[in-house]
Amino acid sequence: MAETHGTLRLFFALQPAAGQNAALLERVGPLMARLEAKPVRAENIHATLCFLGAVAPEDLPRLQAVAAVQHFAAASLRFDTLEHWQKPRVVCATLGESVIPQSLRELGTSLAGAAQAAGFKPDEKPFRPHLTLARKIDPVRAAACEWPQPLVPALLIRCDRFVLMESRRGELGSIYSVVNSWPLYAHDTDSSSSNIQ
Repeated sequence: MAETHGTLRLFFALQPAAGQNAALLERVGPLMARLEAKPVRAENIHATLCFLGAVAPEDLPRLQAVAAVQHFAAASLRFDTLEHWQKPRVVCATLGESVIPQSLRELGTSLAGAAQAAGFKPDEKPFRPHLTLARKIDPVRAAACEWPQPLVPALLIRCDRFVLMESRRGELGSIYSVVNSWPLYAHDTDSSSSNIQ
């Protein structure tokens, strides 16, 4: 969706490194060809922590203040499975049987709660890590493939920061850009925070 009446379409997310995104798309290239699907842009790949939707530009400093006070531990996510989600018609990399690190689960919950307390209207769905790799998947072609299927080798991403991203409509589809980023911590060096795992 494009910006509405001058608002920004925003969400908090985790991002793989740029090289990892490119390698991931190359790895799933044969599957995309079989589905006749167009992969998302490498720079658009992310795992949404908390979707915020439309935010007025003048409210951006207040939203960034919400993010700046989050103190959680860095962690890794292991994407080892490819899934087709029928209703949104997407192919995603997911964690399969891997466990979501508690610090990242709590980060998503904390961001949503703090944003709501600050007057924003975040989507309250729990954090379900996934990387959308292709959209508008043809259901007939998808039905000819077995799902879920393993992602080999698995993609391990180190999450040592989280970002605030903006989604804008471009001529060739959505364009995501990083508005700001904040660190996640390697260990408990901040005694003022009880949230670091």
